[in-house]
Amino acid sequence: MERTSTSRSHDPALHPERISLARMRRGLTKIELAAAVGVSARTVTTFEAEGAPPERAAGLSAATGFPASYFSRGAAPDVPADRMLFRAGRGTTSRQRHAAIAAGASGIEVDRLISARYALPAVDVPDGTGEDPVLMARMLRQMWGLGTRPLPNLVQLCESRGVRVYGLPELAESVDAYSIWHEEVPYVFLARRKTPERSRFDVAHELGHLILHAGLGCASRQVEREADRFAGELLMPESGVFEHLPANPSVERLLAVREAFKVSATALAYRAHQVGRMSDWAYRHTSVRLDGAGYRTGEPDGMRHHERSKVFPQVFAPSRRGRLGAGEIAATLSLPEADVHALTFDSAMRLVVGEGAGPSGSPRAGAEGTRPSRAGSASGGRAHPASERTSRRAGRRHLRVV
Repeated sequence: MERTSTSRSHDPALHPERISLARMRRGLTKIELAAAVGVSARTVTTFEAEGAPPERAAGLSAATGFPASYFSRGAAPDVPADRMLFRAGRGTTSRQRHAAIAAGASGIEVDRLISARYALPAVDVPDGTGEDPVLMARMLRQMWGLGTRPLPNLVQLCESRGVRVYGLPELAESVDAYSIWHEEVPYVFLARRKTPERSRFDVAHELGHLILHAGLGCASRQVEREADRFAGELLMPESGVFEHLPANPSVERLLAVREAFKVSATALAYRAHQVGRMSDWAYRHTSVRLDGAGYRTGEPDGMRHHERSKVFPQVFAPSRRGRLGAGEIAATLSLPEADVHALTFDSAMRLVVGEGAGPSGSPRAGAEGTRPSRAGSASGGRAHPASERTSRRAGRRHLRVV
């Protein structure tokens, strides 16, 4: 995930990259968009390379569902497909991957708007390029003062260290997750189609990519294994596994510890076997029992809700002075309001139906020697008093994300 910058700066009447992003976001091929607009596929190719005349805005809007004004905005954030390390399902199509990329570009624009209005926690993510994944996970726990205890809400923990966590829309959900550095800011884009425990592992996996693979140009099995090793140690540290699990634990004991660490039962069993707390025979026997009880495809009696953001409920809170509404964000950025809701995990819609801004809640409810950190924050993401005064003078309000 190479840190990227904005794309080319020329400003045609209808911007070529925005035409491409809108098409990708809706899962359309160039041929399909051409048929919807009433032009040839070659013309669409020209639109996406050189821009389009203003009179085509209405047709592009009707075909993609994006406001006509979206296409005349300036250059969009560049989220290059060849730099993405997708944590995708086997059946994921190119349409779904492209939709995820386009959603990421919109998410970065939403984040810029929120960051202009609010002072978000400083980025405090170490650079672990080339380091051992397990050692980096242990170092991160030490740097963030986490010890060996089970981790709290992982979305909020990432947010408190400057990592932006955004949702993926339904079309892109099979991607599961991906991450990217953009202009020195780390982003995780996360789907919610899995169980809460497995989504939590996805967040840890993407955090591993941000730390270990920032300058990587392509994916590989080795890279994915490294991110998995990082996530395993971060969520279930070896010392914590030995502390909480006896040798060859019973399934009942395994399930009890699973609740404490908020991981899937199969992941905990694998981890216990990996670190030598479970013999080969015990692991096979446990796996058979878990498979028979439905734990291979689900998580019976697991976490009731996906972990919630702490940023978005504060941004959308009706009682917060200077709050942003999903409609205002959509209008300012010329985005479909439904896309804003998807990117922010439907936080605004939950508040409208009175579910509050607490850390839990259904993801669809209401509608739906250490190396230095990249941004050098030693305060755990909390604003320094001097910077707080400066931000207030500039009209930005601090969000409490701890």
